[in-house]
Amino acid sequence: MFTGWQPVLSIDRGLYPTELKNRLERTGRRVVSPDDAIAMTRFNSTYLEMVDRTFKIKGMFAPLAGISALAAFLVASLSLPWRPLVVESEIDLENIVAVALMSLVFVGCCVRLWRINLRKDLFQYTYYPVRFNRRTQKVYFFRHNGAGGVVEVPWESPSLFFHVGCGGQNTELRDLRCHVLDENRQVMDTFTMGHFWTGDAEVHKMWEFICRYMQNGPDQAFATPLEGVITLSTLPTLRNHWMMVCLMTGTALLPMRYTLMFPLYAALTACRWLVFKSCTAPVFPQKIELECAISVDDPLALPEPRFMSEFARAHAVRQHVRERLWEWNAHEGAMLFDASWVGWKVVAWILAGLLFMHGLKDFALANLYGACLISTGFLLVFATFLSSIGGGVGPHPRFE
Repeated sequence: MFTGWQPVLSIDRGLYPTELKNRLERTGRRVVSPDDAIAMTRFNSTYLEMVDRTFKIKGMFAPLAGISALAAFLVASLSLPWRPLVVESEIDLENIVAVALMSLVFVGCCVRLWRINLRKDLFQYTYYPVRFNRRTQKVYFFRHNGAGGVVEVPWESPSLFFHVGCGGQNTELRDLRCHVLDENRQVMDTFTMGHFWTGDAEVHKMWEFICRYMQNGPDQAFATPLEGVITLSTLPTLRNHWMMVCLMTGTALLPMRYTLMFPLYAALTACRWLVFKSCTAPVFPQKIELECAISVDDPLALPEPRFMSEFARAHAVRQHVRERLWEWNAHEGAMLFDASWVGWKVVAWILAGLLFMHGLKDFALANLYGACLISTGFLLVFATFLSSIGGGVGPHPRFE
């Protein structure tokens, strides 16, 4: 799920056999139905723009789980025997060791949380767009605002290697990736397009959509006129964050989003909103914007929604968008959950907590270590539950 952040996408290497096997050709007939897979943000006669794979999870599960774990750690630390050390100035080796260990663990958790998750979420960009310009036949990969922040490569260039990428933690996850190769076929840079999914189907649909746009024209990109709607909105509003949380948590809990599960939905929404508040909107250089200039009366330019599925008002279009959102939700359960990975860690944390509680003579110290370790175990269970819910049961998502 966090591939690209942890583990990072490796460069300065040759192509792996799995990448060569999963290569996506820009020519040839592909017997799949094209679909933007809810990743498109702009569409017109000149260019097509999509989000990257990190937009889907940005500011939600990882920051909330990390902040919750640190909060639980701080609450548990209140049971430390601070008074003998601070007030009564009693020097006790066990107390000193306890304070030193807890401080070390706390600092280590903060550093790890920052390096793995928060530094990728906070103070970055709201998303990293990829733009396909049909008129200039170029692809623009955004990295950052400023000089040298956009990688510009011709669409037909042999240095572009598109393929279906596999997840680093959950190998069932798939996404659309592109390597930029040098003259020796070594990977210089890697970019992702669209969201990640379970299985190859959605990736192939999105690739067919891109190829049709670039090769056949914008009027041939969609399988039916009903699909000519931009569903995704990247505006960092509370409404958009709420709707993204509803999609990410799936359909099983959707009927309870305003009642029993409202605290969970509200916490995830607030966390994503705060993270996006710290981020900057991506801005392409003026030179690229001039290359991508569109006509004011472009008949094929699709309106950009203020909130997700804003333009799905007609009954037929709305039903089609609902089906696409339903497919999104149906993927979430299998996509984010890996019980074999988390199960043994949860058991190890809880057993370690019980052993500490049994072995330490100091009641307060035993409670502290036991509470920390056991709560961490249950936090892992809780975070895994958040990531695994959804799909299969419940009504279609409704966004009135």
